[in-house]
Amino acid sequence: MTTPGPIPDGIAPFCDACAEGLSGVADDRARIERVRDDFCRLLGETELFARLLAEIAEGTGPVDLRRPTAFDNELLLYAHPRRLFSLRLYLYEPARFTPVHDHNSWGLLGPVGGVLEVVGYRREDDGSRPELARVAPAGRRTLRPAETASTLPLDEGIHRVGNPTDRTVASLSLYGQSLARGYIQEFDPETGRVYRILRPHEKKRMLAAQALAALGAGGAPGTGGTRP
Repeated sequence: MTTPGPIPDGIAPFCDACAEGLSGVADDRARIERVRDDFCRLLGETELFARLLAEIAEGTGPVDLRRPTAFDNELLLYAHPRRLFSLRLYLYEPARFTPVHDHNSWGLLGPVGGVLEVVGYRREDDGSRPELARVAPAGRRTLRPAETASTLPLDEGIHRVGNPTDRTVASLSLYGQSLARGYIQEFDPETGRVYRILRPHEKKRMLAAQALAALGAGGAPGTGGTRP
């Protein structure tokens, strides 16, 4: 079970409504539509997020800045104790974008008082070679306050997200229950390479296993399938 930890002030009503709204809903698209309005209203709580960002900047408040996450600009705000959903804050520096990547769950995202750009991608190969993929842009959206974009698991949710402005932008993401895959995939549109993005503790375990195998093979170097 995931330990939810303290909930930032003002977030609890949304989390309660989300847990109730998602209960018994089996289809990912239906889940997204069930919580979209509440999520949009939460994005509009400017004073709430101003207070939350001030606490984060000062190193106070309930958000654990030391909690390991897959990305260094990611902050976990809440995780449902039965892993039904999680709520995360992302902080994008000017002109910074994520790599092209997929997801393990459905999700909703939107900017908090700023502008966010989302570029969708479609996969054009048959997926028969796990280390290679051919992806192409399939639409671009510029999100402004209270506007949202959604994502779906695996190949249906490949996208790139970032900040097209000259000011740091905060973005909120709601993710559903994750698949048991244990990683997400990064796609390089230029080379066709696919890389696994692991949680920090899982990456350390994997690298230790690879180093152990290399020792058993006389220290011969290997080729990893993850980003350094």
